[in-house]
Amino acid sequence: MIRLGVRSALEEAPAIQCIGAVADSSELVALLKREPCDVLVTDYAMPGGAFGDGLELLGYLMLHFPSLRIVVMTGLDQPGLIHRLDSSGVAGIVSKSDDLSQVQAAVMAAYAHRRFHSPAVTELLRRREQRRVTVLSPKEVEVVRLFLEGLSITEIATRLDRKKQTVSTQKVNAMRKLGVERDAELYSFAPDLGLKTVDRQR
Repeated sequence: MIRLGVRSALEEAPAIQCIGAVADSSELVALLKREPCDVLVTDYAMPGGAFGDGLELLGYLMLHFPSLRIVVMTGLDQPGLIHRLDSSGVAGIVSKSDDLSQVQAAVMAAYAHRRFHSPAVTELLRRREQRRVTVLSPKEVEVVRLFLEGLSITEIATRLDRKKQTVSTQKVNAMRKLGVERDAELYSFAPDLGLKTVDRQR
């Protein structure tokens, strides 16, 4: 339904010619190899294809179709993750919570080599800038740093010679200040902390 809605919105613009619509990354890559295209509108989450989705797919497209300008539609609402997407080099980001007319605007901006954020995306990025990691205490930064390096709460408590409950509270407080609710979202703040992360298999 989203695909049909986007195509309909694009076809209402006389300056835009839609060359095709696909269901997964395999169909997408095949279409791009077959038909010349200036701007791609893609969903961030598009599972099922041989080339993945999300940042994996975007990386592949930028490598193999360097002149293609990419507009990403997404339902993501975490400022840190939106920032990572924006930093990936895409031409535009449109939130699914915004009106479909934003897709037209994003395509025209991308074609003109301008960056584009829909209103909801602009607001998410603004909120992220308002909660930089400078609000964290030194002890909270220390706990988050060790967590991102792969240590568990128990291991962090041992390393820092603190009570497990104290470390847990400091991690919870840090997440609250950063505006994140899930552990995975903390990784988007690693660059702000100047940290490297490891894959957690816990």
